[in-house]
Amino acid sequence: MSRTKDPLKTRQAAKRKVMDLVAMRDHSEKELRKKLREKFSDEDSLDEIIDEAIDYAKDNKWIGDPTDLAYRMADMLHRRRKGIHYINNYLREKGLPAVESDRDLELEKALAIVKNKYEEDFEYSREEKARVARMLASRGFDSETVRKVIYEKL
Repeated sequence: MSRTKDPLKTRQAAKRKVMDLVAMRDHSEKELRKKLREKFSDEDSLDEIIDEAIDYAKDNKWIGDPTDLAYRMADMLHRRRKGIHYINNYLREKGLPAVESDRDLELEKALAIVKNKYEEDFEYSREEKARVARMLASRGFDSETVRKVIYEKL
């Protein structure tokens, strides 16, 4: 695709790109800036073009409150049974604030993962408990939740 150096067309293209991105899914401001920077990297006054496109999206209320977006993304990851460390790391990468941990929900998700993988009356050996602990830790569960699942529930 050949790029034009017409600043007006570039600004309009940046606004259209923002519109296309937010039409697909919610994006944080940091994500939008990164994607616009990649798309228009060879343009002059890049920061000014990006700022204008982001302001345009904010004026049209296409970019919502970061906290609200963080809770919606966290809810989606909770449904995918991801642990709180995974969720907060994901949010940090997107430039969003961290969410609070719900101990009961974390325990419920961890138990659901274990029950899905093993039969109800499975006899857990020491090695198997260690395997379960590593699996839960790799999915972002905190050590307290992993410990509760291993020592109290199995």
